Amino acid sequence: MASKTIYREEYRRLVESLRGRREELGLSQGELARQLGWPQQRISAVEAGARRLDVIEFFELTSALGLSPAHAMKLVLPAKASE
Repeated sequence: MASKTIYREEYRRLVESLRGRREELGLSQGELARQLGWPQQRISAVEAGARRLDVIEFFELTSALGLSPAHAMKLVLPAKASE
């Protein structure tokens, strides 16, 4: 039986990238949450790996972090080493 994606290493790297981007921008979880109209606890749970982002939330979050959809997808599907 396959494990849930929230427990996969790829998902952890994605969440770490998103948190790193938030920190690069100097945004607190609360500031980002207010910008998105989300509770701060949602940002905290996502960054802690306790809550999985759905696809709509992912694009809302990456947009708020100033990432284009193409750049956001590169976080999910990094280029293969051979490319």
